Amino acid sequence: MALWVLSFCIMAIETWGSIYFFDTFLEKKDTGRLQRCRYVVLYFADMVVALLGGYFDLMGIKVMLVILVSITFCTVFYEAGWKQRIFFSGLNYALLFLTDLFFQQIENMSISQNVVLTFLLLPSKMLWLCLVFIVRKIWKGKNKNGELSHKEWLKFSMIPLLTVASMLLMFFCSSTETKVQTAYLFLSAGLIFINILVIELMQGILEKEELFRESALAGQKKESQLAHYRDMQAVYERQGRKMHDYKNQIRTMQVLLKKGDTQAAAALAERLTESISVEMAAVNTNHPVVDAVLNQKFHAAREQGVSMTFRVGDMDGLRLNEEETVILLSNLLDNAIHECVKAARQGRKAVIHVKLVQEGGKLIFSVRNPVAEKVQVTEGIGLSNVKAVADKYGGDFAVSCDEEKFQAVVML
Repeated sequence: MALWVLSFCIMAIETWGSIYFFDTFLEKKDTGRLQRCRYVVLYFADMVVALLGGYFDLMGIKVMLVILVSITFCTVFYEAGWKQRIFFSGLNYALLFLTDLFFQQIENMSISQNVVLTFLLLPSKMLWLCLVFIVRKIWKGKNKNGELSHKEWLKFSMIPLLTVASMLLMFFCSSTETKVQTAYLFLSAGLIFINILVIELMQGILEKEELFRESALAGQKKESQLAHYRDMQAVYERQGRKMHDYKNQIRTMQVLLKKGDTQAAAALAERLTESISVEMAAVNTNHPVVDAVLNQKFHAAREQGVSMTFRVGDMDGLRLNEEETVILLSNLLDNAIHECVKAARQGRKAVIHVKLVQEGGKLIFSVRNPVAEKVQVTEGIGLSNVKAVADKYGGDFAVSCDEEKFQAVVML
C-alpha cells in the first residue's frame, strides 16, 4: 500500500515538473477549457505509460512511450515546431532519467540495500526539480527558441539523443563491480552537466542573435533617418521648382484676366488648384508619421515613373511607435519602388498597390508590385527588421513572389 501511495506521489511530482519545464521554453496554446485540465491529462497519460512499461517489461519501449507522450502533450498544449517538441521532450526525460540513474548508482554503492524507496526515488525527484529550477533561472529567451536555425537544432538535438543512448547503455550494462559503478556515477553527473550546458549555449546564441538584431535595427534607424532627410531635401527642391512654375502660371492668369479672357483664366486656376492639392497630400490617414512616409514614397515613386494606388483607413490610435512605423512602411515600399523601376524599363506597367487598414482590431499592411523577374526572397536587413516588428507584436509577416508580381503582407 505504501508503495502505491509513493508511486502516485512520484508521478505527481514528475507531471508537475514536466509542465513547469515545458512552460519555460514553449508558448502555450489557447486551448480553452482544456488548458485547465492539462495537468490531469499528462498525469493519466504517464500512468498509462507506466502500466504499459510494466506489462512489456522493456526499458527501451518505456523510454520511447514516455518521450512520445511528452511530444503529443506539447503538440496539443504548446505553440512549437516539431524540432522544438522533440528536443525539449527528450531533454526533459534525459534530465529526469539521469537523476534517477545517478541516485541508483549511489544506492548500489552504499552499504545498506534496504533504503531503495526513500533514498532513491524521492531524493532523485528533488534533484531533478532543482535542475528544472536552475534551467528556468538560466533561460531568458522564453518563446524565442524558434529563432535557432535548422543546423543549430540538428547540432543541439544530438546531445539528448546521445544522453538517452548512454542512459540505456548504463541501465542494461549494469555491474556489481565498484569501479564500473563509480564510472557510471561520474558519467551520469557529467551528462547532467552537459545537458545543462546545452541550455546555456542556446541562451548565448539567442543573446547574440538579439544583439545582432538590435544592431541591425539601429543601422536601419540611421538609414531611415538619412532617407528621411534626403526625402525632405527632395521635397524642398520639388517645392522650389513647383513654386517657380506656379509663379509663371499666376502671371499667365493675370495676363488672361487683363485681356478679359476669364474662361481660360478660370480653367488654368482649376488645373493649378488640382496640382497643388495632389502635391501637398496624396494620402491622408489621420496619422502624421504614416502620412509623411506614404506621401514621401508616393512622390519619390512618381518621379521615377512609378504609380501608386492606395487603400488606406484611419490610422489614429496606431500602436506602433514612430521608429517602428518608419521601418515597417519604408522597407516594403522601397523594395516595391526598386522592383517597379526595373519592370518599367522592360516596358511593363509599373503600379504599386498599397493597402493599409485597421480591421477587427488588427493592422493590415499589404504591398503588391510587378517584378522584372522572379525575386529570390531572402531575409536581408530590411525584411528581417519588418519581421522583427511583426514578431514584437505577435503578428504575422508573409512574402510571396512569382514571375509576375511580388507581395508582402503584415498583420499585427
